[in-house]
Amino acid sequence: MILPRFIRKILAVFRGSVSPFFIVLSVALGFWFGFVPGWSGFHTAIVLLVLVVNIHTGLFLLSAVVGKSLCLAAAPVLFHIGVAVQNYLAPLLNLLASIPLIGITDFNRYSIAAAIVVGPVIGLVAGLLLARAVISFRRMLLKFEEGSEQFKKWYSNRWVRILDRLLIGRRTKDAKALFTAKTRIVRKAGAAVAALVLVVSAIATTLVKDSTIKDYATKTMTRANGAEVNVESLDLSVLTGAVSVSGIQVTNSEKPRNNQVSIEKITTDASVYNLLTGKLVMDNVEVSNVKFNQKRDTPGKVVEARSEGKPSVFDPCDFKVEAADLSKLEGYFKNARAVKEWLQKLSKWLPKGKEKAVTGPEEIPQKYLDYLDARAVVPPSPRVLAKRIKLDNVQIPSQLFGSSSVLLKNISDSPQAARLPVTLEIKSHDTGAFVNITFDYASEGKRPRVSGTFDGFDLSKIQSNLSRDSALVFEKGTASGRFEGTVTNEAVDLAINVGISDMKAKAQGNEVFGMSSKTTSEALGVLENLSTTIRVVGPANELRLAFDVKALQDDLKKALVKAGKERLAEEIDKQIGERLDKKLGDKVPSEIKDALKKPKKLIEGLGGLLRKKDGKEQE
Repeated sequence: MILPRFIRKILAVFRGSVSPFFIVLSVALGFWFGFVPGWSGFHTAIVLLVLVVNIHTGLFLLSAVVGKSLCLAAAPVLFHIGVAVQNYLAPLLNLLASIPLIGITDFNRYSIAAAIVVGPVIGLVAGLLLARAVISFRRMLLKFEEGSEQFKKWYSNRWVRILDRLLIGRRTKDAKALFTAKTRIVRKAGAAVAALVLVVSAIATTLVKDSTIKDYATKTMTRANGAEVNVESLDLSVLTGAVSVSGIQVTNSEKPRNNQVSIEKITTDASVYNLLTGKLVMDNVEVSNVKFNQKRDTPGKVVEARSEGKPSVFDPCDFKVEAADLSKLEGYFKNARAVKEWLQKLSKWLPKGKEKAVTGPEEIPQKYLDYLDARAVVPPSPRVLAKRIKLDNVQIPSQLFGSSSVLLKNISDSPQAARLPVTLEIKSHDTGAFVNITFDYASEGKRPRVSGTFDGFDLSKIQSNLSRDSALVFEKGTASGRFEGTVTNEAVDLAINVGISDMKAKAQGNEVFGMSSKTTSEALGVLENLSTTIRVVGPANELRLAFDVKALQDDLKKALVKAGKERLAEEIDKQIGERLDKKLGDKVPSEIKDALKKPKKLIEGLGGLLRKKDGKEQE
């Protein structure tokens, strides 16, 4: 019987012209290919290498099958080795992730991380053993042919060679050629096929990749939002880097029938190099038609929140402030409950207070094959990064901003790993209000510092959202200033330096800043400009305000003293003027009389005459 073609190719290795080096390389790549679970960019890179380099296809396929069998048989072992690789060889995985095409591989899966390290070792050992066996066989065959004239005469018969070719396959003309034949490194036909494979892969990727990336994006945003996030379509061109996303809906976790925000379309150009490493890095992102609190066609699913233990308890000692100087932020707003709910939603998007180290899988495997899919808790590097996102004509539901432009910088799915400053900038087209917030993630091992500036805040518009019982009532004024501190999902500690100009305000209630409301109102009545520092402290959902009461009292007292002096001077001028009119009448020229009616200016003028040129008073 004629042997199958595949088996004949394997047997031809022993008698053919395949060099030991390519035998080792073929087996090593085959084992490595099969040992890594699934299909990834790593597998594509090896296939291209097999096509271009003169790898023995039969040995490669046989080794890949054996490697895949070992992968399935050793799934729990790969899992435990992968945990060690993630903990101790993370720099190696990061290096591989930066290589185009190979970087598309999900190195966060423990089985892949282990196979990447263990696969070539097993393949190299198997390849060396096979190469040694082939060399031994060829030496034995050479010795047999050179030492037996009868064998040479028998093999010289035509029918023997034909039968040998049919049953086993090609071989070299003589045994010496097994050691002297040269093998080409590059296959010209294989290079052409590799180019064709790249073109076909690009087309196939264009058809398949969008759903994969869309699934990853929706899962990541849903997990962060705590409720369903939908993406209608996602188009990405690997060749040009053009990205287009439309129909984004972010469900409100408190009201699943409504969206927190909906976006009609996002367009951008992505880096082709980063796409080949499995990352989506966008330089400029244009966002259109942003809407808030819109009705959904169907209610969105809410993700079950993970238990994070008891909520944080406010302790003024943690922030080095006096408890007597603190008041709840909620007490200043009309709808305190709405403010608290808004703060709770906002806390989900704030930086984490304490970064947890990766010590185990995201989920403990329950089934045998789950060991191959288990992943690390935190990815080693961000997969999505938008360097600049611009949103025009955003209708912010606030009288302070209204129609605004929003600029975001360095937005990613893992800002701690990206270590780039995240910036939010809002500028109102209606009121001129402006705010800039920066989260600094560049400092390693520390909580990100928050800093920023604000300007053009109309206090009369802010007053419309404040409670009727608030201690201060602003009729007009413009606030500006800067702030700095720390903001995490656990606690907030911000120092805000506020400057208010053209202010008109009054106080109400029993006591304001340690003074009666009447006294405070009198001081505010004459105080047009005010500078102070406000501390915002506490858990993210239970914020409190701490004022610099002493500095405020000093400013208010100075304003009262100044106002009192001015009123006293006005009263003296009035009294003197009335008496001069009665006593002197028309006996004194009007110029002298007008000067006498203003004793304050007269005294200041006389004071100037009583001074020497060097500024010292005369004796």
